[in-house]
This record gives sequence, C-alpha cells and structure tokens, in this order.
Amino acid sequence: SLPADALLRPRVREPPAHVQVDRWTEKRALFGVYDNVGILGNFQAHPKDLIRGPKWLRGWRGNELQRCIRKKKMVGDRMFDQDYKNLVKRIRFLYRRYNHTKLRH
Repeated sequence: SLPADALLRPRVREPPAHVQVDRWTEKRALFGVYDNVGILGNFQAHPKDLIRGPKWLRGWRGNELQRCIRKKKMVGDRMFDQDYKNLVKRIRFLYRRYNHTKLRH
C-alpha cells in the first residue's frame, strides 16, 4: 500500500516528449506541386490528369459506397473471386448503413 503523504500530494503529469517531425517528407515536399500547371502549361493539362493511382479514383470524388460501386463497374470482371465477393459484401453493408443513417427531414 502507499504511504499517507503520497495520497495527499496531487499527481503531476509531465508534458509529452517533443517529437521531431521531418518537414521534408515526400508528401510535404510535393504538396501543391501541380497547382500552377494550368497557368504555366497554357491550360493544356488538368491536374487530375497528372495524378497516379487506380483508374476508378483519378480525379473523382464520392463516399465509400459510391467508390466501391464504381470499382465494381470498372474492374469487377477482372477481380479475383474472393476479392469480388468481399467487395459485394462491402457494398451491401454500406448500402444498408447509408440508407439507415441518412438524415430524415
């Protein structure tokens, strides 16, 4: 058990140790690199054309359900069987979730 004076003293917590952050990671260094493409490139290339990634995501915005449906449409026939089944399960789950939790006015 603890001594009596330890129970009367308030516990003082130390501030967390300072974490050194690398300010020049690749993500931070290249942030905004394509912002002036239109101005400097005579508006021939749109920044979304320079993005690397899956075809169904390039220059597209939407929620997870819309993204999964879009992926199924674009690459569903080329997916492995188990991956396709998992994607369909995810779509079914998200469909129920979005319809159940949407705002009702």
